[in-house]
Amino acid sequence: MDIDRLLDITNELIGDEATQVIEFLYSNPGASEFEVSENIGFTVSQIRSILYELKAKNLIDYDRRKDKEKGWYLYYWRVLPDNFEKVYLAEKKNKLSQFKERLEAEENNNYYICPNFCKRLSFEDALDSNFTCPICGSLMNEENKTRKVEILKRNIKEHEELVTSN
Repeated sequence: MDIDRLLDITNELIGDEATQVIEFLYSNPGASEFEVSENIGFTVSQIRSILYELKAKNLIDYDRRKDKEKGWYLYYWRVLPDNFEKVYLAEKKNKLSQFKERLEAEENNNYYICPNFCKRLSFEDALDSNFTCPICGSLMNEENKTRKVEILKRNIKEHEELVTSN
């Protein structure tokens, strides 16, 4: 997989800071968090946080070696390019499932919203509060969810196309 695709996936899944880390590690496999920090300009703690997030998604891995002088363990990081498409597809499938659940909830329930946008309640919860906002006391109105349903359907269609094309 080419570096541009790795960076696109990283940016979409995690963000720009992680993209910079992947770009550096791709060019410098086996770099420590200290080397990454020094070359990118983030603090070591910021780099560690990004590395842990990338590791949690199985996009990178490390080798652990003990420093003979200090006795500490040092971690040397590398990119796992073969995992990016699998992780990306899994994330898209998960998002698709979330969109479908949300669409079902939107289509099968009525919601009431405060005119001041303090709170959005299901019909049952609005009934329990006598259709008054529990925060500001305003009378709640039934929400027109047509636009929300349209957006969810569009998102589902886009994600289904992505998932089936891979």
